[in-house]
Amino acid sequence: MPKWPRLVSLKKKAPKVPDFTCIHIDNIIDKLEKLASDERLLTKAQLTRLRNSLERLRSSNDKLRDSGIFWYEEYKKLLDRLKQSK
Repeated sequence: MPKWPRLVSLKKKAPKVPDFTCIHIDNIIDKLEKLASDERLLTKAQLTRLRNSLERLRSSNDKLRDSGIFWYEEYKKLLDRLKQSK
């Protein structure tokens, strides 16, 4: 009978899942809505801050995608091993 990996050992290999990002998305939306309601132009500093926030969100999204791919691949391997052991 094959030796099955423990969840702890799989978690050690797994990519880190980013923290919740909804609050960051809400903050960006709030800032954009405030700028639109005041009918002000976006300054270079504001643009830089918003761009940096969006880049952090992009990075978090990439990490989340990597984590999902990792766990999907591990699941497929375990299913294959289960099929072969029958």
